[in-house]
Parts: sequence; structure tokens; C-alpha cells
Amino acid sequence: MRTCANAKSGFTLIEALVALTVLLAFAAALGPVLLQARRIMAGADDRVSAQLLVRALLSDPIDPAGLSGLAREGQSEGLAWRVTAEPSGIIAMFPPDPSARPAADPGQPAPPPPPSWVAYRVVASVTFGQGQVVSAETVRLGKSEPGRTEP
Repeated sequence: MRTCANAKSGFTLIEALVALTVLLAFAAALGPVLLQARRIMAGADDRVSAQLLVRALLSDPIDPAGLSGLAREGQSEGLAWRVTAEPSGIIAMFPPDPSARPAADPGQPAPPPPPSWVAYRVVASVTFGQGQVVSAETVRLGKSEPGRTEP
């Protein structure tokens, strides 16, 4: 029996071109998906930063006497933030009944009425990226303005 000494192992040019074409087609189909995932991940960092800033703004202690007409805004590391407070319709007097206050001595002036408290809606919002906004709100008790009985 005679063996062919001229037989070569390896790929032909056609096989290599077919493999390269399949690989390029796969990369072309997967490219836009990977770019979109990269954009989403880049935006995720901004979104997480904005959410952390919103939480920090709402956990910041606010003087109960300063809640009326509160409006703060600023910028931090490329994030624009704003905190506002507006009175809700809930008013509370402690004690609620003026007759429940202790009686004053006849020679003493009457004690001042207890402060009235109002529930304020506090809203914090952070703008980032191209007009994207993260906001959160909470309710805080604050002192009402003197002489004001309704919000």
C-alpha cells in the first residue's frame, strides 16, 4: 500500500474565511447589546449616587421652627439637589383641649398656650444625567407660624 506523503494537515483558506465570517456576524449582533449594557451600568452609578444623596438629605436634621417655607438647593459632585417643605392639612395642639391646661394662680399671668404643631411634607429631589430625577418625601412635625391656625 502506498501512503500519500504530500497530504497536509490544517485549514483551507475557504474554511478560515467561513469561520471568520461567522465570528464577525456574531460580534456584529452582540455589539449593540454590549454597548447598551455599558450605558446602563454607567447610568447606574449616577442613579445610586443620586439615591444616596436623597437619603442623606431626608435624614439631615431640620429645626422644627424652620420648616415653614423651607426651600434649599445646591449641587454636589455633579448632582443638583433640592429640598422643600410645605404644610399639610394636619394641625395638632398639645394638649388639644385648652381647658386641660393647669389653672394659673390669681396673681400670676396666664401661661402661654402650648405650641401648635403642623405636619410638613418634606420633598427631596436630585437631578442627574440628562434630566433624570430621583425624589423621595417624608412627613415631619414642625411648629406652625405664630397666629396661624390653618396651613
